[in-house]
Amino acid sequence: MNNTDRSLRALAQAQGIYLDYFDLHGARHETSPETLRALLKALGTEADSPAQVSEALDAQTASTGLTEVIAMAGDPITLPIASSSDWSLVSEQGDIVAEGHASGVIDLPRLRVGYYDLHISGAQPGQRFVMVRPHHAPDLVLALRHDTCWGTTGALYGLRSVTNGGLGNYGDLGAIAATFGQAGAQFLGVNPLHALGWAMEEIISPYSPSHRGMFNIDHIAVEHGLGPTPDADLIDYAAFRQRHRAALEAQFKTRDKAAFAAWSATCSEETRQFAEFEAISETHGHDFRTWPIALQTPGAAARKAAGKRAEFHLWLQYLADTQIDAAQRDACASGMALGLYLDLAVGPRPDGAEVWINANTIARGVTIGAPPDHLSPEGQSWALAAHAPGPLAEARYAPLRSMLRRLMAKCGVLRIDHALGLLRSYWLPDDGSPGGYITQPLESLLAVITIEAHRAGCLVVGEDLGLVPDGFRDAMNTAGLYSYAVWQFEANHLGELLPADTLPPYSLACFGTHDTPTLNGFWHGTDIEWWQRVGWLSSGDRTSRHNHRAKQRASLRDVCDIPDSAGIGDIADAIHRGLARSPAALVSVQMDDVFGELEAQNLPGTINEHPNWRRRLSIPVEGMKQSTALRHISEVMTSARGAPAQNDDMEHPKEVPA
Repeated sequence: MNNTDRSLRALAQAQGIYLDYFDLHGARHETSPETLRALLKALGTEADSPAQVSEALDAQTASTGLTEVIAMAGDPITLPIASSSDWSLVSEQGDIVAEGHASGVIDLPRLRVGYYDLHISGAQPGQRFVMVRPHHAPDLVLALRHDTCWGTTGALYGLRSVTNGGLGNYGDLGAIAATFGQAGAQFLGVNPLHALGWAMEEIISPYSPSHRGMFNIDHIAVEHGLGPTPDADLIDYAAFRQRHRAALEAQFKTRDKAAFAAWSATCSEETRQFAEFEAISETHGHDFRTWPIALQTPGAAARKAAGKRAEFHLWLQYLADTQIDAAQRDACASGMALGLYLDLAVGPRPDGAEVWINANTIARGVTIGAPPDHLSPEGQSWALAAHAPGPLAEARYAPLRSMLRRLMAKCGVLRIDHALGLLRSYWLPDDGSPGGYITQPLESLLAVITIEAHRAGCLVVGEDLGLVPDGFRDAMNTAGLYSYAVWQFEANHLGELLPADTLPPYSLACFGTHDTPTLNGFWHGTDIEWWQRVGWLSSGDRTSRHNHRAKQRASLRDVCDIPDSAGIGDIADAIHRGLARSPAALVSVQMDDVFGELEAQNLPGTINEHPNWRRRLSIPVEGMKQSTALRHISEVMTSARGAPAQNDDMEHPKEVPA
């Protein structure tokens, strides 16, 4: 290794780039010089020449000073300073909380949960961002007065009803929440409800959003409905959107102007900017990077270009916002203490509104992905944008704070997809260089998450699947975030599935997810057949995978006491009973498994090779209440898990005392 490469590696390491990583099989992968340069550029550092590397190293060495402080609510806070200085501590509302003169150290008062700015004057003036987080995020005991519960998760888009016209909507969401709540479930989880973008008609994946803090207008329930869901098993999004959007346009003409005006008077500037983006996209296309230069950032030119059409898109957000609130009210009124369980996607599309609005914090020239793992043998390129750690910190984490605040106001539980991204992100350079890992400010991100969760009274689940570094789960759980345990991945070194009583207590446990085969599909190996169909497995690999699955089935028969003669219904009962009796705090059953579906919602690593995000549930919303399958799962889960005491004060998430 020459001196140039050594300097490049030193610079990369200083800026939080991993010099290597170990894959699922323990093999070491060294980050190439090409990848190091691409990732440094994404972080805002040019390193194409030895001179640039040397200059950047000098600047890195000269950079000093603590600009961010993380403290616990109610604990004493002592900060060292280099010289005698006056100081003042300012709240988010602009009020002076405390002030004084200090020499050597600043002793701040014990503070409540929140964000503060510490202003320091004197010989070395400066400003520090102070995040005061709770010792622990909200948990089940606080929310339910009970330490365990169960709920269900399903695909909102796949719901059938007599009025939705082809795609599940927020009215259906409230209806099934009430149905499952009356059956004893304490939460209802759905796919992300993020906005996909009016002009991006090809996108159907809820995990490829335009903006994660805005809501998907495809799920808006229109007045008088669109008629019954078509009989087809797969969704025709184009046909649905044509009818649905025409109905929305017609309804806008007769909108309740007073109610809309009252709502819009309180909405954020970011929501208004999103509406402007949507309006402009109708003229210039979904990708803002191809728009006229003057429109590629929010501002006066964009507002003028959006014109009156922005009001229509703002009104759509009003409908989505209020209908989700209504669904949460229906859920809680049915007996659900937690209600909706929403999902936060990993990132936004690079061409979408979230990147347009937050251009200053976005890493350029890279997208987020994952190296090969048990979810996808070929690895994954998610084609999603990433916020760069440094600029995000300089922005006081404002994009993350506003997004979490908006989502947590709508639900009792929020799941953070790919929570490993709180510690490190796998970035894929646009220039084709191999991917590499970037360090993320875990403690700072946990501070923001716990502060926002505390304020909303919202539980948080961190999806910690994949290549989990040592200590990550402990750090997450200590902060109050629940782990995510998928039983079909919980195995010993021989590949045998472990007993349910080994599932982690501080977790949400389930048998499968939208990214895995259904319980029925797992048992019959339908995912393995799909892997071969898309070209990932040879015939020999297919046989090997089926042999491995047979070992998994045998281990499940053993730990769940499933006889060889058992049919798939009895097998599902045994697995769900095992989950219910496990030590996991929260247990979720897939709606697909409740109603005996075979095929999965998604095959990770594919787009068109598998009918992702298109499958409909076989049973309609109106038929669930009388369903023997629902009554049965209620009996299985409640008999083994018990029912929490009703919390009459939990109609809406409330702020937790500091």
